[in-house]
Amino acid sequence: MSKVVKIEKVVYGGYSLAKDDKVYFVPYTMEGEEVEIEVIEEKKDYSLANPIRIIKPSLERQEPVCKYFTLCGGCDFQHIPYEKQVEIKKEILKDQLIRIGKIELPIEKVYPSQPFNYRNKAQFKFDGKNFGFYKPNSNQVVDIDYCYLLKEDLNQIIQPLKKFLFKYTLTPSQVVVFSNSKNQKLIKFVFPDSSQIVNVIPKMEIYKDEIDQNIKGIGFYDKEKRHILLGEDVVFESVDNYKYRVSMNSFFQVNIFQIKNLIDLVIQEVNDKGYKKAVDFYCGVGTFSIPLAFYTKEVLSMEANEEAVKDAKANVRHNNLKNLKFLKAKTEKGLKYAKDFKPEIIVFDPPRSGLSKMIINEISKIDSIQKIIYISCNPSTLARDLKSFKEHGFNPLKVSMVDMFPQTHHIESVAVLERI
Repeated sequence: MSKVVKIEKVVYGGYSLAKDDKVYFVPYTMEGEEVEIEVIEEKKDYSLANPIRIIKPSLERQEPVCKYFTLCGGCDFQHIPYEKQVEIKKEILKDQLIRIGKIELPIEKVYPSQPFNYRNKAQFKFDGKNFGFYKPNSNQVVDIDYCYLLKEDLNQIIQPLKKFLFKYTLTPSQVVVFSNSKNQKLIKFVFPDSSQIVNVIPKMEIYKDEIDQNIKGIGFYDKEKRHILLGEDVVFESVDNYKYRVSMNSFFQVNIFQIKNLIDLVIQEVNDKGYKKAVDFYCGVGTFSIPLAFYTKEVLSMEANEEAVKDAKANVRHNNLKNLKFLKAKTEKGLKYAKDFKPEIIVFDPPRSGLSKMIINEISKIDSIQKIIYISCNPSTLARDLKSFKEHGFNPLKVSMVDMFPQTHHIESVAVLERI
């Protein structure tokens, strides 16, 4: 059964909020719109609903550029002009900080992105027939021929990849492609089991001829275990004067226009401040560790992903650094190394789940720490953790927002805390 509601505001998670006899969360809508909705899931305190018809659209509503918008789960905001998206995200970030963290801070700097063609990595899904991305909240694959979020060269290999899979009757569940600024690519085929891997043709020339000449390496995996590697396992990426080696299984920031802005926000907190030692947790391939080493006397970095640590150690050599050490360690285990190291600066770039109470508690016991730089991709867990740090004697000074994911609800931010 449908009903008409008025949208109050856009909230975190890609939904908008409407109130009537109860609270409704409705995607693909805007503040002030009158919308006919259909409830798809009843919860105790709220209902999830889909918009059936926009009765009274916002004057700011725009026509989405992508024909798959709402069918594919990749984007939330294509109906909203980009400048408005940034404004909404800024307000959501402030709201989460106040509501969850009880922290009232102005958003000091906001870095918009180029709104389309910004992603250097794609994770295509394949079900044997459809090649593309999942529908919202589903494992059903939407067949696509173009994605406006991807770098143009990644879009150019979608059709060749499809043709290749059908021609050689390969059905990987996932095809992951990373492309650097020179359009050099690493491709990872992930199969549900190893049975098809014996049918793979181990000749790189075929893949280059039929998919893309810029392929540097291809890996064939049974879930996470690699069985075959053709070509190279790594490509290189440069950001400013920093050089990064990135391998198939390590993580690198996906927005090609925003990586430098993220790095700059971290570096401005240490530049000319006289800090001697920094620890970088969840360091990946050394995205922040490498620049930090140019501005401090010594950097200790920790990462649990073995492939990322190999890349990170190689990046020490590629950047001619002598004052940077990487350890393969989960943050929980790496805390003891941090205590012995006695840093003045801590950098965190945790997953969406944020930091555990134990990590915050143990970090707060390290007397040498003067400043914490917290890079977050989830404003809810950021707000929770900032509140906890405040209770442990660290004052949140400022927060900046870097829009890493235009057209989506995801919010990247950088918070700075100092010991009270």
